[in-house]
Amino acid sequence: MLKRRTKCGPIGLDIGASSIKMLQLTGAGREPAILAAAHLEIAPTAVDPGESVRTAIAAALRRHPFQGRRVVTALCGDEFQMKNIRLPRMPKAEMASAVEFEAQERFAFGGRPAQIRHIPVGEVRHGEELKEEIIVLAAFDEVVEARLAMLESLKLRPMAIDIAPCAVARNFARFLRRAEDVNAINVFLDVGQRGTSVVFMRGVEISFLKRIDIGGKSLNNAVGKAMGISAHEAADLRVRIMREGGGRRAADHSGVPEEIRASAADAVRPLIERLSRDVQLCMRYFAVTFRGRKPESLTLVGGEAHEPSLMAILSEAIDVPCLIGHPLRGIGGIGLLGGSDRRSLQPAWAVAGGLALLGSPWIGSSSAVGGSLAMRSPAVGVEA
Repeated sequence: MLKRRTKCGPIGLDIGASSIKMLQLTGAGREPAILAAAHLEIAPTAVDPGESVRTAIAAALRRHPFQGRRVVTALCGDEFQMKNIRLPRMPKAEMASAVEFEAQERFAFGGRPAQIRHIPVGEVRHGEELKEEIIVLAAFDEVVEARLAMLESLKLRPMAIDIAPCAVARNFARFLRRAEDVNAINVFLDVGQRGTSVVFMRGVEISFLKRIDIGGKSLNNAVGKAMGISAHEAADLRVRIMREGGGRRAADHSGVPEEIRASAADAVRPLIERLSRDVQLCMRYFAVTFRGRKPESLTLVGGEAHEPSLMAILSEAIDVPCLIGHPLRGIGGIGLLGGSDRRSLQPAWAVAGGLALLGSPWIGSSSAVGGSLAMRSPAVGVEA
């Protein structure tokens, strides 16, 4: 009897500000399963952060059952730039050169060579004209080349360097397969250490991206200053609060005294209220620009998704259902992630999961989501 061939995807490598996540998927059916996963902390006091990252990845490759050497990684935070531009409607063949020209004018390249990619997101009315709204993404060549050199030094085979918000979108494309999802608007907030990415999707297509400079680092600093402790101690405290908040047992909520929780909440409130206002501005811009329907939901992912004040303030300010996202829902082998409450940890795996899905049979092949929106050197391609 013939057996179905099991497909092994690339290693999704998410290098964040405070941790590294590696994920590889496998399977022959409709949904994948986790083959291997690793979550490694980056020491905040490392003398050479780049070497610490390299050493941690090498250790994970030795200790965990990752197969093959194919890897997909992403640029995050200030490793890339992003802007929205509008151009006259033109043939697709001419769009890339027009975007390149506009990007040279609008980005602060300072004469440094950079790679530029773009996502056409739809027609908009600009005065009396119809124009094409385009998200332009750019990364300096030196950033891309440094990442490629690090991966190749580990004898890994880089398939693509993606952009973190696109990886988040790709992850949730698995859940948007129904006919009624084609025009549905969903918003995702990836709240990490360095900041927050706002991703609007229409069906499985990205329609809007925005970067907001509020993340775990700024929240930790606010708590540290208010409570007279170091930022590192504040980070540990906030992690305890978020882990307990994400737990499903009553006993999980007894570790941090209520007065300490209240002090931490008071400290982060001004920043989260500012984040909430920025998200509301994004929604207003999207509604005016595309004259679209109201979002179906706002989903929180990232390492800061379980910040209690975040959900409370967003739910109060935004007339859209807010929820914590579980990007690995439906994927087998979740136990390989480790942890006593694996479901509460899932939001932090949104980028790694999306990278592991690049080019996979488990999602469609729409632009920038199923396919590759990738920063690549001439020597680096993307396998089908």
